[in-house]
Amino acid sequence: MIALWPSVGMALQAGFAGPGERPLVVGAVPSIPTPSPTVAAAATPQPVIPLSVLSDSHAYFAASWWRQTVEANAIEGVSMGAFASQPGAVADTIASGLDDAAAGAQGGYVLVQAGTNDLLDGSSPARAASDIQALWAGVRERGSTPIAVLVPPSNQVGSKVIELNRLLAGAARQAGIAILDVYTPVADAGGRWQPGTSDDGKHANLEGATRQANEVLAQLPGILRGRLGQLAEISPPAP
Repeated sequence: MIALWPSVGMALQAGFAGPGERPLVVGAVPSIPTPSPTVAAAATPQPVIPLSVLSDSHAYFAASWWRQTVEANAIEGVSMGAFASQPGAVADTIASGLDDAAAGAQGGYVLVQAGTNDLLDGSSPARAASDIQALWAGVRERGSTPIAVLVPPSNQVGSKVIELNRLLAGAARQAGIAILDVYTPVADAGGRWQPGTSDDGKHANLEGATRQANEVLAQLPGILRGRLGQLAEISPPAP
């Protein structure tokens, strides 16, 4: 699936007995159970968590990781909040969507992804990290909980992406903010897109976005249950 930490799989079990049935002993004659009256238990309604996104173009395009997961209602117990995605925007500009994102989250979560355009426009990783942390603070000030989405690879500024993600991961851990990793499944050792995952070196193509979406499907349910994530340490760029 798309690729968000651990992947989720389901094993198929082969056998003659159906789910919840005990296999018959060879030669035995099946008996027809006598139905007994039952009282239907009232189903306990599960809470639905509103989820907004505050982002640049990585969440915007038609097959993005966001559109394949949250917008597609692919995550149980999650509803779509606000879609505050601004293609081409740096973190300072993305901040204009804070009110909408937080209002749509209704006290739930806001996925925050920014930084690519900051680096492409010449910002240092440290400056970009500071501006992104200001977005996290803005979400919290408005009564919702930020989730830090790592910056995707870049064929133009790959080494800076690695450093920015290292800074963001450390700052998020220190601030108790969960990390959603859509970088690792599509990045090579130099912070560039893996072959076949991007057509322009800046954004994911369908293959890349699907890998990211699968990771979101694997990671996000655990984050919403209170885990801060299982991101491995990000190594410095290779010389």
